[in-house]
Amino acid sequence: MSSVAGPSNVWSIPSICLFAVLWCGAAVADSDRLPPSFENVTYTDTNEVSFVGDIAFTPCRVTLLGGHYRNLECASLAVPLNPNKPKEASISLFIGRLKAIGKKTQPDPLVLIQGGPGAASSETFLFPGQGFDKILQQRDLYIIDQRGTGKSGRLSCPGLNADLWEYDAQTSRALVAACLNEMPGGVEFYTSSIAVKDLELVREALGVDRWNLYGVSYGSRVAQHYLRRYPAVTRSVILDGVVHPQHILGPELALQSQRALDQFEARCSGDESCGKEFPELGKGIETLFKQLKHQPIEVQFEDFVTGKQASLTFGSAHLVAVIRMALYSPDAAAILPVLLRAAYRDQNFSPLARNAYQTIENLAEMMSIGMHNTVVCSEDVSLLKEHSIDREALSKTYMGEDAINSLIDTCEVWPKGPVDTDFKQPVKSDNPVLLLSGGVDPITPPEYAEKAAEELSNSFHVIAKNLGHGLAAKGCVPTLMAKFISQANTKGLDGDCIADAIASPVFIDFNGPAP
Repeated sequence: MSSVAGPSNVWSIPSICLFAVLWCGAAVADSDRLPPSFENVTYTDTNEVSFVGDIAFTPCRVTLLGGHYRNLECASLAVPLNPNKPKEASISLFIGRLKAIGKKTQPDPLVLIQGGPGAASSETFLFPGQGFDKILQQRDLYIIDQRGTGKSGRLSCPGLNADLWEYDAQTSRALVAACLNEMPGGVEFYTSSIAVKDLELVREALGVDRWNLYGVSYGSRVAQHYLRRYPAVTRSVILDGVVHPQHILGPELALQSQRALDQFEARCSGDESCGKEFPELGKGIETLFKQLKHQPIEVQFEDFVTGKQASLTFGSAHLVAVIRMALYSPDAAAILPVLLRAAYRDQNFSPLARNAYQTIENLAEMMSIGMHNTVVCSEDVSLLKEHSIDREALSKTYMGEDAINSLIDTCEVWPKGPVDTDFKQPVKSDNPVLLLSGGVDPITPPEYAEKAAEELSNSFHVIAKNLGHGLAAKGCVPTLMAKFISQANTKGLDGDCIADAIASPVFIDFNGPAP
């Protein structure tokens, strides 16, 4: 079933359980027992433990990016690094629990699965305003960092994350090889096929009979494969910014982002105030790329966070990063024309450089490049055929061929891991599935969700034609998701409340949009 709002042609962040033993506020029997140690986790009362099944949760505070924090309960579960050799090396998964806050609670929790690949659930879903507060009224939320991300043995490569460079094949391979040398053994065991086995081990350890899944972007790939493997214990699924199982990441990255940029330029030109203020936006972007490819600009600016002076050699790769990341959200894209005009008209690159600098810093802190590489190289690039790459079309995009070339270079160096034989096959299921798409999403357009829904007989697709990547927190969607989870059924769902949601108005200057 599909509710398509607007045209459909338009990833590189409780209760007394009926099924488990839950000892709320029980003291730790063994005085020598300590809670697991995780980065940015402070335990607020180590003498108080809540047991869910076999897993002991301790009250904790998790510090987030920018100094924000969230109080919850924290635990861990050791899982085998190589599932085929369970008695050998293991890794520790971080498990966070937000307890349901309503008087009448339900036994089936919601698990939140983050995208990337390489982002961590604990570094995204604990921020306020993520769209799950209504669900939290009745159900526990579980924040589980996928193996290789966040607090579950993050596979970081600071040398690859900390800066951007103009693409060069030799440099790219050398940096990836240096990154690989910093990795622990077994980097190949961080694929999605193994990650869904981890999720099932967590469910079994919790003693949860059934649970609900929310997966965003790459997380939708993980959620669909879990549904394929464990349908009997999957009560319902929400897929947000959907990657259909057959999709091979890489060849369409630049094409989809160019589509989103074209849509944004059309939106601007069709708006009276935006069109008047930025009559040459597209031409200005072309001019900037020509200028920066010829000669990067040394820029001094004030750091957003510290207030101190910083510097950056701003090149075309930085411009790509600013544009691409802004297009994920119309809220972020609203200020993009002002940033670009300051550079192409006034040769003031400070606003763009400041934005790029902060974007790079945030990605470096939040992304696990090692896990990302294992997933993409094993599940996507290993299946890629040169004849499937439309290089002529890519060369006409603002991103060009650098993104796909960089992925290919990376995967010539990076080891490949286990992928289930049916991983790229459609998921056929009659379990209830809610699909969410943004009409101007620059990486997972609505047609990807439509493709996934072909074999999901009990699905409902909502498209917000003016919004971007990830709808969970937008408008009426939190209420829609809460209703869907509550009834575990698509009947009576109505996506019209978000269909025509208006994107944030475009800024005409640094003071804001037109009055």
